[in-house]
Amino acid sequence: MLVSINLVVYNGEKYIKECLNSVFNQTYSNIEILVFDNNSKDDTLKIVRALSKKSKFPIKIIENEKNHGFSVAQNKVFQLSKGEYVLVLCVDIVLDKNFVKESVKMFNNKEIGAIQSKTYCADWSSKEFQKTNIIDTTGFLIFKSRRLVNRGHGQIDNGQYNNSEEIFSQEGACPIFRRKAIESVMINNQFLDEDIFWYATDIDLGWRMRLAGWKAYFNPKVIAYHDRPTTKRLSKGNLDFIKLRKTVPVKRKRLDYRNWRLVILKNSFYSNLLKDIFPFLFRELKLFIYILFFETGTLKVIPDFFRLLPKILRKRKLINRKINKKEIRKWFI
Repeated sequence: MLVSINLVVYNGEKYIKECLNSVFNQTYSNIEILVFDNNSKDDTLKIVRALSKKSKFPIKIIENEKNHGFSVAQNKVFQLSKGEYVLVLCVDIVLDKNFVKESVKMFNNKEIGAIQSKTYCADWSSKEFQKTNIIDTTGFLIFKSRRLVNRGHGQIDNGQYNNSEEIFSQEGACPIFRRKAIESVMINNQFLDEDIFWYATDIDLGWRMRLAGWKAYFNPKVIAYHDRPTTKRLSKGNLDFIKLRKTVPVKRKRLDYRNWRLVILKNSFYSNLLKDIFPFLFRELKLFIYILFFETGTLKVIPDFFRLLPKILRKRKLINRKINKKEIRKWFI
């Protein structure tokens, strides 16, 4: 089966060599590579062209005269790809050599639409890639309050995630999908919602896939390394939350606040949300009070939220829902 590795990159000269070499070193043989450059201003394209000469797999380089953004670019490159399985890759990822091979094995289960790797934190402190045994993510957990977290984020790997298991949703740094699953949840020819833009598009896609009846699985034999540019661990309480939040870039905080609430309204069974209304509102109120006093700039996205809301609600009506509210509710812990 052909696997398409779709890499979208913008100004990725720090990572591109290690990322592409890890793709070239895959032990699975039937791969095509598509590199979509979003009008990089650094030496990314120069490095890609040089590296492409040593690729043992077919490679297509798409050069653009403007930055389309990640979601638009991935939607475009998906249409150009041909694989039965599709790896949506970010440039700050380094893949284990058996990443694709172990993923394809797992897709023998026809109910699986997406596979989540055991993704470790990459250490670039020396300006060269180094592996760590600190977990970056093993997929998404979602709570009744609608708090969303990366499972295992910041934990030392002591074997606590050595078993393959079903998860609520895959995280977006290097998920691999069944093409048929992606096609079944596309809205307006988009699998990543271009209105949501950047942050939360991964969980929006994962939630839609689950509503359509597809399963997401974590596979500990599918391994990658990620240099996450924001937090390196989960918070351990209110004060620690404030400390960690201060390290997150302003743009990221604004988009997270806007987009996650759009995703909730787009994908939720409203009856499920109503059942969890007290934990949901309690967390929303706490966060809003914090933002009101310490992070007022984040509130600038509220007009944008209401501008996008009608479009998001129209898309809600187009979602392919094959499971009922009870089946989805079991994932809210």
